Amino acid sequence: MQGEELDALLAELRQRPPEQVVKLCHVVHLPPREGKGDRFLINVLNGSYVLDLATGAVSDAVTHKASQPKLAQLLIKYLARFQGGKPGEWIPLEKFPRGQVYAGEIMRRAYRPLIEQFGYDPVGFDASCKAIDGEKEKLGGLSFSFSLFPMIRLLLQLWAGDERTYRSPTANMMFSNSYLNVFTAEEAVDSAEFLVSELIKIKKKGGKTF
Repeated sequence: MQGEELDALLAELRQRPPEQVVKLCHVVHLPPREGKGDRFLINVLNGSYVLDLATGAVSDAVTHKASQPKLAQLLIKYLARFQGGKPGEWIPLEKFPRGQVYAGEIMRRAYRPLIEQFGYDPVGFDASCKAIDGEKEKLGGLSFSFSLFPMIRLLLQLWAGDERTYRSPTANMMFSNSYLNVFTAEEAVDSAEFLVSELIKIKKKGGKTF
């Protein structure tokens, strides 16, 4: 997403009545006070981020650190474009327009790092998923679902490898149907990469969320 596109999304968001954004996106509007302008508070996985509507800056609500640029772009687009409705059924990346073009990208940016860290560590995978509020799903392999944003969800599946039987680990990700109304295939891959990076951070911290 280029700077001009992001500026256009911010302009679009500023035209939406705050109460509409709150109702459709399930976020909190923070009205101007103490020298601070309009802001939105948004749950992201197990944390919260604040968007300053005037500047477009997105920061962690607790640490006040700036968010990753790609996460900020996804968050702003969600607030500007989401029209409401439930997350819906799970869909693979291939169901997105031009989704097949990004098969290599999701392998390189999400599946490969995930397998490198958790491919032979199902216990660590389980702990890391639970640490960022992943919900266990009764699907194939070790399956967890996550709320990237309140109405935007991801499904992550890991089939752990076994060195004794030479079974290689594999992974899969799917996206809630609500993605299709807001995000492109490339942005779906961006969100997959973000989720995996958060899981890896938790593992490196020993499963702790601070």
